[in-house]
Amino acid sequence: MGPLAGRVRPGRRGGGFSLGPRVLVDRDALAGAGLLGFGSRANHQVMLKVDELRVEALGKSLKEAFKNRFISVRTFRSTENDLGEDLARAENYLSLVGLVILVLGGIGVSSVTRVFIEQKLKSIAILKCVGATTRHVLGIYMTEILALGLAGSLLGVLLAAVTLTALPAFVPATGPTGTPLQYGLTTSAVAQGLAVGLLVALLFAIVPLLRVRRIRPSLLLRQESGSGGPDWVRVAATGAVALALVGVAAWQAGSLRVGLVVCAGFVGITLVLLGAAWLLVRLTRPLRHTRSFVLRHAALNLDRPGNQTRTVLLAVGLGCFFIVGVRAIERNLLDQLDISIGESSPDMFLIDIQQDQTAALQTFLAPRIAPATPPILLPVMRGRVTAVDGRDVKLKTVEEIRSQGWLAREYTVTYRDRLAANEKVIAGKFWDPTPSAEPEVSIEQGLRDRFRLQVGDTVRFDILGQPIAARVTSIRSVNWRDGRAGGFMFVFRPGVLDRAPHGFVAPFRAPADIAARARLERDVVTQFPNVSVIDLREVLDTGRSLIRSLTLGVSIVGGLVLGTGILILTGAIAMTRFRRTYEAAILKTLGASTRLVGRLLLVEYGLLGLIAGTVGATGGLVLSWAISKWAIDVRWSAPWVEVVTELAMATVLVAGVGLAASIDVLRRRPLATLRAE
Repeated sequence: MGPLAGRVRPGRRGGGFSLGPRVLVDRDALAGAGLLGFGSRANHQVMLKVDELRVEALGKSLKEAFKNRFISVRTFRSTENDLGEDLARAENYLSLVGLVILVLGGIGVSSVTRVFIEQKLKSIAILKCVGATTRHVLGIYMTEILALGLAGSLLGVLLAAVTLTALPAFVPATGPTGTPLQYGLTTSAVAQGLAVGLLVALLFAIVPLLRVRRIRPSLLLRQESGSGGPDWVRVAATGAVALALVGVAAWQAGSLRVGLVVCAGFVGITLVLLGAAWLLVRLTRPLRHTRSFVLRHAALNLDRPGNQTRTVLLAVGLGCFFIVGVRAIERNLLDQLDISIGESSPDMFLIDIQQDQTAALQTFLAPRIAPATPPILLPVMRGRVTAVDGRDVKLKTVEEIRSQGWLAREYTVTYRDRLAANEKVIAGKFWDPTPSAEPEVSIEQGLRDRFRLQVGDTVRFDILGQPIAARVTSIRSVNWRDGRAGGFMFVFRPGVLDRAPHGFVAPFRAPADIAARARLERDVVTQFPNVSVIDLREVLDTGRSLIRSLTLGVSIVGGLVLGTGILILTGAIAMTRFRRTYEAAILKTLGASTRLVGRLLLVEYGLLGLIAGTVGATGGLVLSWAISKWAIDVRWSAPWVEVVTELAMATVLVAGVGLAASIDVLRRRPLATLRAE
């Protein structure tokens, strides 16, 4: 192969998966090798170089000409589009992840702004007394928020630049074709990040800032409770903010529909989490009557005026929601992989076995594998469905077959005279061992459920280029977890396909020792060079690694969300410090020690973290159950170890952060606080 080694062959996308190495040989040598005779499986590709302006028209005309044949037509434009769509999906996903984190930050901005306005009521009243208008006051505070938003966005850009600088140490420096990869910030990315950061800060701050309109100078002379009526300006501003967030989400996702779905999903999750949090807070009310002063005080503080309980529960709960949900899905997928390779299941497959090799191969394997699990040689060949003449569905052309999705794919089919151990008939009757010249086929129940194929229907196949019209005589239920006898969507009655050119597959249980497995694979390919060996344990290890990598990526997202929640918690504590400082001063004046006040804060924040973790973990378990049942169809079990760990981490983390952020409250002397009041 020489200079072609390590390069992507023409017409093939980089990063594709294939079994075994690729070998390039001369076309004349291939023709003389006799590998392309009747019964051989070969794909032929015709590559044309045409005028770039004619590519699209030629592609459309060829697709129209071959629409009723299993011939695919693609152009370099479609390959570019596929690559572009893949990259766009990845970019949009990461953009939406960043948007979710920004929205959580925006919730923190809204909460902190609301508390800030409560602290500045008298200052705003004084400004209005000396002649400042509502527009002036709004301008002052809006400028402060924009300045802070810009500073935060610039900090994010700086962190991104540092991350990209360190990225080459962890990822390949070249692409599949050997092209050097360059990492760095682009002007458009920086501008987009700054714009989104400022926009989110502005949108979430504007509604609580509009409260400035109703603060009157007379507040300095008497306590005012407000006008009591709804503020329609703030209601309208809330609606405008919601529409703007949909627009930002659509911009980041590249689709208005996706933006609407993301915003609707976020609102739905938020309402569910807030509802669950409200319920759990209600369930803590009996603690208000407990004999323990610490527990009683902590339970009462969850409903204190001006508290940040809902905001913290939402932010921390969302982080736990992501982490527990993804971890639960990972655990169930890995458990499913472990089940598929149980004690009696085959963990190695030999494929491309020729008919004249079956006896020699069985003799070869007998002394090398466990006698309790002898290899079963399954005859296999490839075929396509080309038409269906049934009671409920009639598909007469290839184009109609293709419209049914995966019904048009190429299937591996077999023939046998009895049911396998992992099958049972649920409709019709399975044939007896007598071969038949009339084609009969048994189908898996998924074909009936999805495509409405029934007993008595006639299915037309293209097998090795030969048309075969077979009558459906039974429908089977297949236990796909039991792979000892394989699993097939279509099983034919013996008598029709027996003499057709076909190969065999041999699933069996290989030795557990790694060295023994390696020797077995080496001996197989030495004595039977055409036979390919698939070590299922290596495949499963690769699958586990892939699942863990995906889980790590989404868990990082959950960690970022949880980190955002911790930052929101810290900000909320800082903004309500004046309330807690005054409360601590009163408690100390009445005889409470600094240690007792610290215990009060620790229990309060620990209880808050426990509630947030419970809300998030419950939501994550429900999410993992729904995905396991309806999306990936795997058996679900709750990962209680991970759930308990997440609850403990959330409790300790929130309690620790809350206590650390309240150090100033504990250290301050009560006399200075009371004098300030």
